[in-house]
Amino acid sequence: MLTSNSKIGIVIPARLSSKRLPGKVLKEFFGMPMIEHVWQRAQLTNPLLETVVATDSIEIKQTVEKFGAIAILTSENHINGLSRIGEITNQLQWDHYLMLQADEILIEPESLDLLARTTLSNSHFQFFNLITELDNLKEIDDVNIVKCLTRKDNSIITMARKSNSVAPVSTQIGYTNKVSGVFSCSGNLINKLVSTPAQRIEKAESIEQMKVIELGFNILGVYIKENYPSVNTNEDAIAVLSFLQNDAKQKSILNHYL
Repeated sequence: MLTSNSKIGIVIPARLSSKRLPGKVLKEFFGMPMIEHVWQRAQLTNPLLETVVATDSIEIKQTVEKFGAIAILTSENHINGLSRIGEITNQLQWDHYLMLQADEILIEPESLDLLARTTLSNSHFQFFNLITELDNLKEIDDVNIVKCLTRKDNSIITMARKSNSVAPVSTQIGYTNKVSGVFSCSGNLINKLVSTPAQRIEKAESIEQMKVIELGFNILGVYIKENYPSVNTNEDAIAVLSFLQNDAKQKSILNHYL
């Protein structure tokens, strides 16, 4: 149950052993590691939300503590960020956890505000995920982008990395959304999720949110306008740098902390 005193905070799970782009969270943009950009954007939330970094890496822990972040060292035996957060819930004792992936370098602070407000004002769901429209037809079959199908109320029916629809791609893009690596979950549900073995589709698709759906819980998609890339490949890193250099909104956010 939500109360006016419900506590929500941000956790940034981070690891060095990314399969597609190893060490990406420490990759520098404008002389600053990517995880610092992400943390700095979390510091621009209004009201300011408590933020911690959860990592299994001493190198990441030392790096983030140098720029003032709170870091909690976790086990190496986690299959995803949600599992990593589950390890530290007893320590933090928050009512809700907003998970901000360390590769979401272009996240807008306003999007974090929206997700937090929606979480605290909606008692019908325990899990919320930012979603956006797709930019182009190629994204339908780009396995680096998690997609979802939603109901009219924006609750999510299912997620996948590649379409299995027989409809023309030009039709699919009208009802398919991109799933952002930013979501929130109640503490009670996290405890249930991490105490349950990985589910079949969750493992096959490598989509941690599918566990929520497979276990019968609902996810509310929280719609945001901008479809920014996260950093999964070198090509993504090049695209992100272009946004940081040329996009007016991104340059404005950068000016707050560079």
